[in-house]
Amino acid sequence: MRYMPCSTPATIEEFEVFCEVSYRLDTSRCLYVILDKTKLALADEADANKVSSALLGTLAYINASRELSTIEPGFIIIFPQFQRTHVNTHAVGLLMQYALNQPSEGGLGLRRCQWQAHASNLPSPKAAERLGFKPEGTLRWNRVLPPERESSAPFRADDSLGMPGRHTAMLAICWDDWENGGKEHLQRLIDRKS
Repeated sequence: MRYMPCSTPATIEEFEVFCEVSYRLDTSRCLYVILDKTKLALADEADANKVSSALLGTLAYINASRELSTIEPGFIIIFPQFQRTHVNTHAVGLLMQYALNQPSEGGLGLRRCQWQAHASNLPSPKAAERLGFKPEGTLRWNRVLPPERESSAPFRADDSLGMPGRHTAMLAICWDDWENGGKEHLQRLIDRKS
């Protein structure tokens, strides 16, 4: 949560408000939970512990634009015990496939799937590159962060906002990358981790 560009909800009520404002009311976003269906199949509605043990994390589509034919997997939170496993590859891979596959293949046929990360969060762009995203550069002072978040660099003492800021690493995989080996590369990663 250290590099998230927003404040972390401290209670269930705050989380519900966050989801309402950040996802349900924003048509450019859609929040998903990552579930282990093998554990979920063993759970029944009366056993909340078994259901919660099936929860591996969350991710979302953000910055979706029909006009620009773009979308972004974002707000990816993989719980610590599932980091550096197949979970990120499979979850983000499903979003990439749906975004970039043609409608005849069950996808949206978008032109661009992008990835943005706090430039100091080195594992995030590394994970994106492994999935086939290509680095495009760093957008300096791209975001204003909540006061409790870490700034990418010191800001001026008389800064007009007086709040931390973020440099953003930008990566993308576009339709031509996808059709020229990106799709097969991702499928090999998914097949290897199954």
